[in-house]
Amino acid sequence: MKVLVVLAHPNLKTSRINKAWFEALSKVSNVTVNDLTANYPNMDIDILEEQALLLQHDRIVLQFPLYWYSSPPILKVWMDLVFQPGFAYGVGGNKLRGKEWMIATSVGSTEDGYRAGGHNNFSIDELLRPFQQSVNYVGGIYRSPFCFFRAMLVTDEEIEAGTKQMLAHVLREDINPDREHEKFVIESFNAIFARAEDADA
Repeated sequence: MKVLVVLAHPNLKTSRINKAWFEALSKVSNVTVNDLTANYPNMDIDILEEQALLLQHDRIVLQFPLYWYSSPPILKVWMDLVFQPGFAYGVGGNKLRGKEWMIATSVGSTEDGYRAGGHNNFSIDELLRPFQQSVNYVGGIYRSPFCFFRAMLVTDEEIEAGTKQMLAHVLREDINPDREHEKFVIESFNAIFARAEDADA
C-alpha cells in the first residue's frame, strides 16, 4: 500500500508534534510526504502535480494541527483546487473512488473538552465531518482519524510515544472498523447458545 501524507502546517520549524510526525513518516519506504506550505508558500497549488500524486497512492493522510475547529487554510485551498470536476466528481470524475483517506491531527486541549457538555461542545469526529463528507462525495473511504490531545503541554517523551502510535495507526493495512463489533456479536450469540444448552441439560 502506497501512502501519501499531505501536511498543512503554517510553520513546521516551530512545531514539535507535527514536525516529529512528519519526520517519522518521511523515513517510511512506502510513504510520500507532501508539505503544502513548503511547496506552495503563496498557495499557488500545482493542480496537475497534486492530482498526479493522488493517483499514485492508495491512502491519503491529511496531517494538520486543529485550528479553529478545522485545518489551516492551505488545506482548504488545496482541496478546492485539486478536487476538480471531471477528476474528483461530476462526469468522468471518479479518479479518487476507492482511495482511503485518514486524518492525523494535533489538538491543543484535552480530549474530555471535545464532547457534548464539554467546553468545545462537539467531539472531534463531529468537527471533522466536512472532511468525512468530502471524502464520501468523491467516492473515497474515510478511515478513523488519529488525534493527539493536550498538544500544548506534552513532554518530549509523550511526543515520542504519540509518534509511534500515529505511525501504527496511519500505516495499518488490515483496517476493519466493524471487526470488534462482529467479534462481540459472535461471542454474545455463543454465550446465549451455551446458556440455552445448559438450561436444557
